[in-house]
Amino acid sequence: MNKPSFVDFILATDPELVRLKRQMDALHKVAQTGMAAAEALSKDPDRLLETADSFLRLAEEVTRAIAQSARLREKYRRRRETLEAERARRLRTARAAFLAAGSPPAGTQH
Repeated sequence: MNKPSFVDFILATDPELVRLKRQMDALHKVAQTGMAAAEALSKDPDRLLETADSFLRLAEEVTRAIAQSARLREKYRRRRETLEAERARRLRTARAAFLAAGSPPAGTQH
């Protein structure tokens, strides 16, 4: 099993990513609950006409939750890519500064 990387830590502690993840999880739960309720309604064919409005309302709620979750997932992906790109840029800058400072003289032991 791999140890978590520093990047994983940065991503896990970014407030925006944490907020988006929580919202996606909440929407997932809404969709699951709605689908379970719709499934329960559909199991009683004798009451299908009575429950049609409830079933359609649940279907709309689930569809809305899934669509909103997809939008949040896209925001999450963009934010994550931005953070990873910023980290890579900082690493390149630090590496360039280190190389520009020069290497220790040959024979120097650390």
